[in-house]
Amino acid sequence: MNWQTLLAAALLLFAIVNPVGSIPLFLQLTEGMPETERRRTFRVGVLVSAVILLAFIGLGEGILTRFFQVELHDLMAAGGLLLLIIAIDHLVFGSLMRSVNRDDEQPKPHEIGAVPIACPILAGPGAMMAVLLISSDPEAGVIVAIIAVAIVLGVTGFLLAFIDRVYKLLGRTACTVLSKILCLFIAAIGVRLMMEGLSHYFSAS
Repeated sequence: MNWQTLLAAALLLFAIVNPVGSIPLFLQLTEGMPETERRRTFRVGVLVSAVILLAFIGLGEGILTRFFQVELHDLMAAGGLLLLIIAIDHLVFGSLMRSVNRDDEQPKPHEIGAVPIACPILAGPGAMMAVLLISSDPEAGVIVAIIAVAIVLGVTGFLLAFIDRVYKLLGRTACTVLSKILCLFIAAIGVRLMMEGLSHYFSAS
């Protein structure tokens, strides 16, 4: 296994999942919950995220290639564009935060863990596309993608287990700044993937 490839894959996925930048949102979603219910909510969020991402690793490429005739370069171009849009959206508009804040209902803890914590916050479209790109990359593959998911969600689970201490240590401003920095990282990767995917069409013409 190429450890440099694994590190790059884990960093990419961590930047997209962005658990540190979402800490204020997690606290807001679980505000007023007893500690036991909040821990249960976070556990459900991490477990559901793992199921979603691992299912996408196992089935995503097969569905795209067999049913939709999508090639790797198509996936790279579309995935890169999606990552770029998500990064710009989070940097400029923050529509995910607004959409979650509009929900005035009080669902049960396991429901909050599944939606919106697991999807779309942790295992959203960007994370799904990222694991699909990693598993489709000849230099990485399925094993690297699975390990990257395990590393990122393991770190996420650790942060959520000590969320109050982490938030007190970093503060809202530091979480927001780190989130914006990670979005710039995502945007740069999105541009690179999009250009690599599009280069196939330019070289073929």
